[in-house]
Amino acid sequence: MDKWIYILDMFLSYGVSGYVMIKFLSDLFERKYSGKIYILAWLLFVVVAIAFNLTGIAILKSIYGIISACALGLLLFKAKDKRRIVGAGVFFFLYMFIIDTLSVLFFTVFSGRTIETVRSDIVLLFICGLGNQIMLLCFYKPIVTLMKKHKFDIITLQQNLFLIVLALFEAALLIYIMSFIDKTSSGLMLTMMIAGFLGLDTYLIYLFETISQKYELEREIDLKKQQEEMQNNYYHSIETQYDHSRRLIHDMKNHMQTLEEIYSEGSGIEAKQYAKTILESMDAFSGRFKCKNRVLTIIVNDKILKCDEQSIKINTQVEDLNFDFIDPFDMTTIFSNLLDNAIEACSKVPIERRKIDLTVYKFNEFITISIRNPYNGKLVWDKDSLVSTKGGKHMGLGLKNVKSAIEKYEGTMQRKSDAGRFEVKILMSPESRTDV
Repeated sequence: MDKWIYILDMFLSYGVSGYVMIKFLSDLFERKYSGKIYILAWLLFVVVAIAFNLTGIAILKSIYGIISACALGLLLFKAKDKRRIVGAGVFFFLYMFIIDTLSVLFFTVFSGRTIETVRSDIVLLFICGLGNQIMLLCFYKPIVTLMKKHKFDIITLQQNLFLIVLALFEAALLIYIMSFIDKTSSGLMLTMMIAGFLGLDTYLIYLFETISQKYELEREIDLKKQQEEMQNNYYHSIETQYDHSRRLIHDMKNHMQTLEEIYSEGSGIEAKQYAKTILESMDAFSGRFKCKNRVLTIIVNDKILKCDEQSIKINTQVEDLNFDFIDPFDMTTIFSNLLDNAIEACSKVPIERRKIDLTVYKFNEFITISIRNPYNGKLVWDKDSLVSTKGGKHMGLGLKNVKSAIEKYEGTMQRKSDAGRFEVKILMSPESRTDV
């Protein structure tokens, strides 16, 4: 009888844990496959978990818990950034581990029995396990809400490692502490342990939150500085244009008199050339790009001036579209980084090849952004970042930020290189912003 109760307890325990884990991940991420695959995955998780449990090695069970949550997440669910799945998987393990621990401690406090007694009595163990599964089912929804609130959109590799180390540390710490209190039923001792454990988790979650918010704030500050720098450059160029215009207007009377004299002398060709020189002088200091979006106008004109400094031709074919659905920070991130990368690549090729093509147009319901430029050397990629070429380093470090920005609008980014020319193409829908 005890044997069957023990088997039922393990199957119930890991069955509910597996169900909640898959449900937890399903609420956060999009599924890749049909329902049958997830039933098989659940069954596999239960069988392997029971096998690890039979070994009696506690730390081994903890490691399996972390690996299974992350592995099932990566294999069965889709996310724009895989780090989000890893972070969610480790977070779920922490949640499951905390619930398991607290359920045991609460049961010993209220039953007046020692942990050793609970473990040795199969009926008590079953009751304790049942309470654990009820708590697991009841409290996972608030955790999902918390996860959705913060989204883990910008979770870093360091933060994922922090979560994994935290999970293993808590498992090892609790196993160590349990070895000392197995033989006590002291309510005070167990209550202190519960309070201390909850306090530690609260502090660590607060620490994680603080780190995440700091990272996001630093990112926003960098983007703000980038935008302000472009605006300052733009206003400086406007001031230069104004001063030049004043000088040109002041001299315009003299220019007209000279032009009239040249024309009256019958030198039509010379007069035409002189007029052309005046027009070129006026055009050189006027904004060469204009559209409805002020931020895009500032960005493109700023990059045009940088192109002039490096003898880069820039061809802009931009439809006058409504970009109001894109946040100014994201607009700055997308266009500034893409054009900076293009300018840097062009600076490393011969002058006769220096040309950037910027095209923005609407195709069906999608806004398409395309930037093409030449490059030298071999492209070397590290996930979303172009880390190096034979001709220089960090040409495309900003592409990762671009990708992060366009994902807010469910956009896609394609990269293509052919015959010494590199192209980035972006598709975004005005109706698909996801961070609101």
